[in-house]
Amino acid sequence: MDARKDINKGRFQYLRALTLSVALTVAAGIGFSAPRFVAAQDPQAQLPSPAELSRTFVGVAKQVKPAVVHIRIVEKSKRASMRGAEGLPQIPGFPQFGGGQPRRVEGTGSGVIVSPDGYILTNNHVVGEADEIKVKLADGREVKARRIGTDPETDLAVIKIDESNLPYAKLGNSEELEQGEWVIALGSPFGLQQTMTAGIVSATGRDLPSTGPFVNYIQTDASINPGNSGGPLVNMKGEVIGINTMIFSRSGGSEGIGFAVPSSIGSKVYDHLVKDGRVSRGYLGVLLKDLTPSVAQAINYKGTEGALVQDVAKEDAPASRAGLRSGDVIVEFDGKPVKTSKQLTEVAAGTAVGKTVQVKYVRDGRVESTRLSLAERPRMGEEAAAAEMEGPGQNTGRLGVTVESVTPEIARELKLKIGTGVIIAAVQPDGPAEEAGLQRGDVIHRVGRTTVTNRQDLLTAVSSLRGEKEIVVQIERDGQFAFVTVSME
Repeated sequence: MDARKDINKGRFQYLRALTLSVALTVAAGIGFSAPRFVAAQDPQAQLPSPAELSRTFVGVAKQVKPAVVHIRIVEKSKRASMRGAEGLPQIPGFPQFGGGQPRRVEGTGSGVIVSPDGYILTNNHVVGEADEIKVKLADGREVKARRIGTDPETDLAVIKIDESNLPYAKLGNSEELEQGEWVIALGSPFGLQQTMTAGIVSATGRDLPSTGPFVNYIQTDASINPGNSGGPLVNMKGEVIGINTMIFSRSGGSEGIGFAVPSSIGSKVYDHLVKDGRVSRGYLGVLLKDLTPSVAQAINYKGTEGALVQDVAKEDAPASRAGLRSGDVIVEFDGKPVKTSKQLTEVAAGTAVGKTVQVKYVRDGRVESTRLSLAERPRMGEEAAAAEMEGPGQNTGRLGVTVESVTPEIARELKLKIGTGVIIAAVQPDGPAEEAGLQRGDVIHRVGRTTVTNRQDLLTAVSSLRGEKEIVVQIERDGQFAFVTVSME
């Protein structure tokens, strides 16, 4: 069966790699040092010769390849029927899924042995739904494996084979990785096992859209193709510093932009999965947003660092119990300064569930503090359907929306957290509101620093605008608050 998969144009595809946390074993005490590249202005410096660089590649390959495995999976139950639908990502190395009837399907991927007793790090999308898992070792043996645990939020998984004295890879420190370093990708592209490609680190700390808040990817131009899923990304010391997990491609193959989960994340996930079979993350229960100058001005906040609380999840969430609310800016968490919303999410997720921490925040220009005990982060659920509203409204002119005052009936129907405001009945095409992402059914509660309780409040707030280039609008959508910046130019 053809393991290759079509990749939808302009979409990120999940190569789902088999080992982030894996590393490689320094065989017989033999190590290979990275070539030392130095600035051209150093007259004493000498670049390595092509022969020296080639020998380093050869040495690293001999060191790591024994720990790289080929994975075959069988699923007797169907995957999600959406997979393979138009407009959705395809996973290279796996067959096209569709239809709806359960059937036997097969797929392939890569992985890396990270302990001599047979623990293997791989991607969740490779083995997460498999009914049967078989691993082919570098020496040609094929053995059955069992799933130890999976972590969909980082797309990592751990499986195990019942073997001993295995060659294994050592995890390196991805936090020391620098742009421009040589790296090697190992795996089974298109089923060609034990294939090695080389390139450089083209970027570090890459934050990709729609991939979750817990991974800042390593970007590389080392060739990554269908079947590389789960394979290690290795530095020139023979250390695994990432797991090849995604590519950006319009053709279905490598176009020089691939992404790997850093080993700093993989090692933590691996430890959790081996110990508990799952990953437990701390949870505040807030919807966060980075501050912009216009938002900061609207909420009377002096500065641009911190994490803006757009909304609090529910009444029994830690943040709600601690008294946090929409419009607060969290500036310190457990003694650590907070600079961005992503940073706060990562720090909170890495904090033990049940731990009580102090949180400092700014509200109405005043610094306040509270203590809260972190809950366990829940799995992401499906988003609520957009509200559908009908009826005549009144146009607000410059903002480009038609609105109606919120009635008690509307508040009950939409289960609004604030029972007043105005609901958007229509959005003017190509107007400021549409360009900012406002939608029919959104409820506006504030414009700038003006609270909006009805249609007249909104009309007054908009008519009082005097040459402002941007305004910040607080809305409620699908049960969540959000701050939206609207350009008035």
